Amino acid sequence: MAPNPYDTCPCGSGKKFKFCCEKYFDKIDRAMNLSKAGQHETALRVMEALTQELPQYAPIWGYYAELLYSEGQVEKADEAIEKGFAIDKNFAMGYFLRGVFRYSEGEIIGALLLFRKAVEVYGDGAVDQLVHTYDIISQLEHRLGHPVASRAALERIVHLLPHAREATENLENVFGVQSLLPEAARKPYRLRSTVQPLSAETVTGRFSEVRKIYDDMVVAVPDDPAAWFNLGLVRAWLGEQSSAIDALLRSIELEWDDAKAEEASALVEVLRCGVGMENDSDYISHRAFLQIRDTDAMLNVLKFWDQDHRLRGVRVDEQNGLMVATMVETIPTLIETGNQFAKFVANLVIGNGFVRIWGADADKVARVGQEIRDRAGLGVSEVSMSTGACSLMEILQPALIFPSASTNPQEAKAKLQDSFRNYLEEVWAHRSLRSLNGATPIDAMGSKNLRKRVLGIIKFLSDCMIALKPNGPASEAESADSAMYDFHRLRHKLGAEVQPPGEAPTIKVAAAGATSDASPTVTPASTSAKPTTKRDFGAMNVAELAAVDPTTLTVAELDEAMRASVKLDARELAVRFAAAGVDKPADPAKPDRYTLYACLITGAISNGDWNAALAAAEAGQKYDTEHNEARRTNEFSLQKAKLFGKRGDITAAVSEFESLIARNPDEGKYYIAATEAMLSVRNGSQALRFAEQGLAKARSSNNRDLEGACLELSEAARRSAP
Repeated sequence: MAPNPYDTCPCGSGKKFKFCCEKYFDKIDRAMNLSKAGQHETALRVMEALTQELPQYAPIWGYYAELLYSEGQVEKADEAIEKGFAIDKNFAMGYFLRGVFRYSEGEIIGALLLFRKAVEVYGDGAVDQLVHTYDIISQLEHRLGHPVASRAALERIVHLLPHAREATENLENVFGVQSLLPEAARKPYRLRSTVQPLSAETVTGRFSEVRKIYDDMVVAVPDDPAAWFNLGLVRAWLGEQSSAIDALLRSIELEWDDAKAEEASALVEVLRCGVGMENDSDYISHRAFLQIRDTDAMLNVLKFWDQDHRLRGVRVDEQNGLMVATMVETIPTLIETGNQFAKFVANLVIGNGFVRIWGADADKVARVGQEIRDRAGLGVSEVSMSTGACSLMEILQPALIFPSASTNPQEAKAKLQDSFRNYLEEVWAHRSLRSLNGATPIDAMGSKNLRKRVLGIIKFLSDCMIALKPNGPASEAESADSAMYDFHRLRHKLGAEVQPPGEAPTIKVAAAGATSDASPTVTPASTSAKPTTKRDFGAMNVAELAAVDPTTLTVAELDEAMRASVKLDARELAVRFAAAGVDKPADPAKPDRYTLYACLITGAISNGDWNAALAAAEAGQKYDTEHNEARRTNEFSLQKAKLFGKRGDITAAVSEFESLIARNPDEGKYYIAATEAMLSVRNGSQALRFAEQGLAKARSSNNRDLEGACLELSEAARRSAP
């Protein structure tokens, strides 16, 4: 049925229907009704005729695309939309429909970009279309773990429908005080007052236009922390997590008010927990997945766990066919008191045909998955492991303990407090954090800049604790509230109390007319001037090293900083300096970069990523050949040979060792290395072959040391050979 002539046109132009699509909508309406009645071919013919009669109207192509898509003709639907874009590059209906198409194909991020483009080009009067699209955006951002962007979309709906109670209630239900989200994730962040004031007419409801304002402002007033905060916040509203973090970190660096730095830093932690930020987050969800082939076999596993008191908070969702529980393991005690406690292991969900386990500890998750496989046998598939973003409600789960039903409530509360105290003060405070550039919270307090980040990280954890609600009834687990742990203890222990704001510095404004044509590059203040004195990296602590911007250093300085980090056992920090070093252009003053590549190789090995380690070795060998006259080719070849073996590619490992020995037949260490590598992968026959080659070389050159080593290795190889 056609809309009222003076209603907004359903195509999204924002115009009244009478002045937009009314002249041809009767045919569109007829085609849609025919399609609903099952007369699909006739409906398509009606729309085809209309596109030929009035090809100059973009909405006609949009309705045609919608009909084609409903008939399963996706490619033709895309072609129809493209014709609409040829007529109107700001064809809002086209962006929306393509968003729908991409979402149906499982492309959430691609769909989001298209929906966001649609809300930017919808006409101001297209309220219904804007509300519908913002609702979709909010839901998708929520699925991606982007609560700030999700809330911003719901707030736009409330703005568009100020008198709609349902819109306000929906916002309150998801992000109100009863929400399970931490405060830092659900609060209504607001733009701050900037040194360069905004005129009222420059502020619109379109986020992209507001972002452009602050893109320009941080160029005109680069030292204003409020401008950087606002830029980061708008980017967060748009779901642009990574670039939002860059701007917020710059804001924190410039900020002289601890309370504002704390708020910005807590927001950064929220953004780091979203999908797509896993490489920058300190909170990763490790996941195991198994398919259920025999339901009875899986039920037997559950019965065993239940009898062993390893399941807590069991909940059954009959409507969706799911069972949710928490896996625990009993904490052993030296003295039997009758009061038992269990510590958190992993989360568990069982659905129709699958089991999913997830948690912060990869080993525990894998162990649970393997136990299911061992007990259920062929009743389940092999365990499939993966990683992903961690839910904000699960950040502090590793500290949880669960008392037995018979435990004294006061003892249970004290035990829970002890568990959180130990986790936060003895474990977390000494953990290397990516959010602190690889420094620990304790070490970071020695850095003026990193200290401000610590303030916000503690605020974030405090918010997560208040929001934390262990799976299970109150009789099994202490209700989550601030009584679990007093964060004033941690702040005092680290010296991380929020201080009164200092005197505001004088901030200069650039000459009028300075604007930016692109998003600004976030560069720490320390890069504004190259230091004139040589820095003593060996005298720095972890916090001081973490505060150094690698982009300001030469290759030689990066090598020194990397070595200093290794001595302090700051592995992630060392890898950061090494990665920056190998990315630098070739420098004739420092042609040898073996130590930098070796650090990257070691870092990847520590993470169990053999492919990344091998890629670093190959890149290093290529660079060494091109810029260092291949002086380190033997070292890189040795690294590659060992890595091939570790990765299970024995043929490639043997080939690399043979080439290495052929180039250096008198180097006894390579025979030994090849033999040991083959023994480590339990390939006795190849180990014996390399050992005998080394033994022959030792006897021909009268090398007694090599002969003794090869004799010992050949015996070990014979024992392991088939």
